[in-house]
Amino acid sequence: MEIKILGPISLTCEKETIRIRSFKQRTILALLACSNGAVVSVDRLMDALWQGASPPSAGKNLQVYIWHLRRLLESHGALDRIRYAPPGYQLMLRPGELDLVLFQQHAQEARRAGDRGDHQQAAEYFRKALSIWQGEALADVLSIPALYAESVHLDELRLTVLEEYLAAELALGEYARVISEVTAPIRAHPFREQLRMKQMLALYLSGRQSDALAAYNTLHRELGQELGLEPSAPLQELQRLVLHRSPLLNSALLSHLR
Repeated sequence: MEIKILGPISLTCEKETIRIRSFKQRTILALLACSNGAVVSVDRLMDALWQGASPPSAGKNLQVYIWHLRRLLESHGALDRIRYAPPGYQLMLRPGELDLVLFQQHAQEARRAGDRGDHQQAAEYFRKALSIWQGEALADVLSIPALYAESVHLDELRLTVLEEYLAAELALGEYARVISEVTAPIRAHPFREQLRMKQMLALYLSGRQSDALAAYNTLHRELGQELGLEPSAPLQELQRLVLHRSPLLNSALLSHLR
């Protein structure tokens, strides 16, 4: 069995993609998968399914939805995967069955490689982690507030890993790759200063000082217009170093500037 939540909800059993037509069943599976084997209470499940307005029959209806979901899994060889465990239910997962866990494992391997100075292997593992994503997390159940909040949390994890990946590529001198790969994330998250710092460093170290300063000026202007804020102190310091062509801005000190 394979369950994917880093994109639209996807369930695969014995290499066959299983369609879950019922929105409520998809919601239940998503909530259970997000908990990664921990018990999800009946109250939380009902609150998500009926968004705080549970009918008198909610408890019985929940049991019926879970029964159908169990039957669907069992019909494709996934036996005894949803268990009742007071005060709720849990999804019994095996190693490698949930994409979120694989994402986290690859990211941890990348960090360990980076800690021992192997930036090449770190970049490769970060790339593996990011390749698992298939779009916005939980994309087809975002109308459920609890799952929307979970999607936001997961996206923050993805962005953090992306920033770490770009730092590894900078340490390898892959400036052109960083410039290419940071462009779309900056469009999606224009106020994410770590992304802008990676962009500025890559541009400057590619011999494009004016473009690096222009990137800073764009963020400075947008922060002021949209939020009434100034760039953070580290970003202002980076702008100063770029402006004065500081010898501190070299690959040997990139780890300090991350």
